[in-house]
Amino acid sequence: MSAVERPAGGSRTPGALAGRIVVWVFFAALFAYMTAQSVGNFVVITDKLQKFNEFVGSAGGASLQRSVPWVWLVLDVLIPPLAYAVGVWVTRRSTAVMTVAVLVVAFAAAGALWLTLQLYVPSLVEL
Repeated sequence: MSAVERPAGGSRTPGALAGRIVVWVFFAALFAYMTAQSVGNFVVITDKLQKFNEFVGSAGGASLQRSVPWVWLVLDVLIPPLAYAVGVWVTRRSTAVMTVAVLVVAFAAAGALWLTLQLYVPSLVEL
């Protein structure tokens, strides 16, 4: 391949790179919002469980204490940044249109898993 030839599908112009960066920043904001919601869920669930367990323990009902679903809470926080990182990695040499398509699919997949966990985790603790 000579220095003049470009790989098929690759975009090396400054305008194309700027377009992809705009798309990456837009989706970074969406995934950051999803991550913030997950962290909020993490904090609220662990706080409620701690207070519930303290109350139950002070009343002599230690057998009624509930454990924190750490695996599900951590997974809920990790899904959005991992989906975004994979989407950016996959589209690092793609066109802006392909970048939008891949990140929309990544956002939809992450959103489905994230929302499922947002609804599933509170049902585990039933407070």
